[in-house]
Amino acid sequence: MTNTARKREIPFPIAHDAFHALVDVTKSLLRPMNLNAVLDQILTQVERLFGYEICSVILPTGRDNRLYMAAHRGYDPEIANSIRIKIGEEGIIGHVAATGKSYYAPDVSVDPYYIEGSTKVRSQFSVPLIIDDRIIGVLDVESSELDDFPEDVQHVIEAFAALAALAIYRAQHQEELEHLALTDGLTGLANNRAFWEALHRELARARRFNQPLSLLVLEIDKFKEVNDTYGHLKGDEALRGLAQILGVTCRSMDIAARFGGDEFALILPQTTKDDARKVAYRLMDRVRKFRVDGHLQLTLSMGLAAFPEDGVTPNALFSVADYAMYRIKEQGGNGLGLEAPSDAARVADAHH
Repeated sequence: MTNTARKREIPFPIAHDAFHALVDVTKSLLRPMNLNAVLDQILTQVERLFGYEICSVILPTGRDNRLYMAAHRGYDPEIANSIRIKIGEEGIIGHVAATGKSYYAPDVSVDPYYIEGSTKVRSQFSVPLIIDDRIIGVLDVESSELDDFPEDVQHVIEAFAALAALAIYRAQHQEELEHLALTDGLTGLANNRAFWEALHRELARARRFNQPLSLLVLEIDKFKEVNDTYGHLKGDEALRGLAQILGVTCRSMDIAARFGGDEFALILPQTTKDDARKVAYRLMDRVRKFRVDGHLQLTLSMGLAAFPEDGVTPNALFSVADYAMYRIKEQGGNGLGLEAPSDAARVADAHH
């Protein structure tokens, strides 16, 4: 008994009017959406327009010349989420990512590039996602039928992939712009705007769930002297060094920010004042051991405030921590301040 391939017919409306169908897809894909929504829409359209239920969008990991399944349909999620494909060396997808050319395997069982991912796959069509001659990913479509991608279907999928690439690029670019708008360019930490947004957000969450929250405000002692004596390049090195120390001191839920020249802050959700004090001393100890250019030692002045005992609004909490930090600076620096301003000052700050 011979196993004959089922020839797929291009479904309506593509068979009658591919141009109008792709215009509709364009409108759908190019709406303002985040990257995850764009990827989901791409796979939805693959299923709706072409009837293929096994499909994925594969994007670069950004390291090690590898790709990952950014979105997928019809795969075992546990397996799909763990897949890492080496460009040029692994399977049809790796081959397409390396060459920038579409590849069709009408019978994967005899294809030299195919690496089995599912026993039900019989044919596969992979298309590069290209923007300005740069490969940004791969659209992979698979079928449980032999030779299930007629030439006219392949052409339409390739046209669709061009639209998909543009939609992905726009979403990625928008995410990058949003990230830059909230990121300090020198240190990579959250900037002033992101700090205040995060403080409002985390404080609201702390109130809603009746959880503690602590805020550390800190400055490098005598930073102007560092710039005047060693130059601004060394000053920048000191700022980046402190940012790196904040990074290794923080948990994933903590938010480290640079909101001024040498002014930094650390938002510590679900953290009591006592626990935040331990974080502060650990941070100061790491900074003391750090050396700029191998010899210049830094110290910090820090202030600590906690919700709810020191304030219940972002301004009030920041005011307490900032006041405590400046009291330490007045005493010569290199310490942690816990002293709060008067109740009158706190009330004024809370309504500022």
